[in-house]
Formats: sequence, structure tokens, C-alpha cells
Amino acid sequence: MRSAIHHILVLVDGTASSFHASDYAIELARTLGAQLTGLAVVDTDTLRQLLNVRILVDSEMAEFERELAESGQHQLDEVRARAMNKRVKFDDVLRSGNSEVVVPIELAQRKVDLLVMGAFESNRVKFDLMARQRQQILDRAPCPILVVK
Repeated sequence: MRSAIHHILVLVDGTASSFHASDYAIELARTLGAQLTGLAVVDTDTLRQLLNVRILVDSEMAEFERELAESGQHQLDEVRARAMNKRVKFDDVLRSGNSEVVVPIELAQRKVDLLVMGAFESNRVKFDLMARQRQQILDRAPCPILVVK
């Protein structure tokens, strides 16, 4: 029987759980012969909120965004190395914006069959920005999601 999963996207955010999810996605893509894409999002929406409440100033904003983009690319490069080690072709995407919006758009545009993301504690959704964003992605994703613990 042929798998219905042809394209897997893994959300890469630098957390230990996201690297664990990446390893799982790599193995799954290898097993299924599926295309694998890694997505990192520079959350400029949060940066703008910090600017609005004067935690950041204009001069810091561009520098901080650049550093986050470099970090995101470094994380994607780490996942690429892991994929290459398993002989899995890996495409990476680095986007800026609100991850709650960017991720569902990327899933739809790339015709992704499965989103793989790292686990988070649901009781932290009220207090933890990253957990809240992950919950929003779960709510808005147009495809099945595998949350890896």
C-alpha cells in the first residue's frame, strides 16, 4: 500500500523538542520516501509588540531580527545535517512574521500532507508565548499534525 504522506514539514524553533521532532520527521520521511521541508519563523510580530511597549527601541529591532534570522538558519542547517546523515533530501524555509499565520500558509502553499512539531505543555498556553503559538498552529493547520514528545 502506498503512503498518503508525500510531503512532511517540520517546524524548527531551536527547542530540544523541535530537534527531537526533526529527528522523528527525518526518520519518517526516510521510511515513507516523502519530501521533507524544515520551516523556521522569525516572529516579527512579537518583536513589534516589544517595540510598542518600549522593551525594544527602533535601533535594536533590526539587529535583533537579524540575529533571530541567523539563529533560525543555523537551526535549519543543523536539521539539514541530520537529514543528510540519514540520506534524506531536505529543503529549508526561513520566514518572518507571526508563526500562527505563517505556518498554516506555508502548509497550504506547499501542499504538505503532515506537519511534525515538538511537544509542549498545554497548561503553559496561557503563560508561555511559544506554547500559545504552537496551540494556534494546531488550531489552524490545514493538514494532520504529529506532535512528538
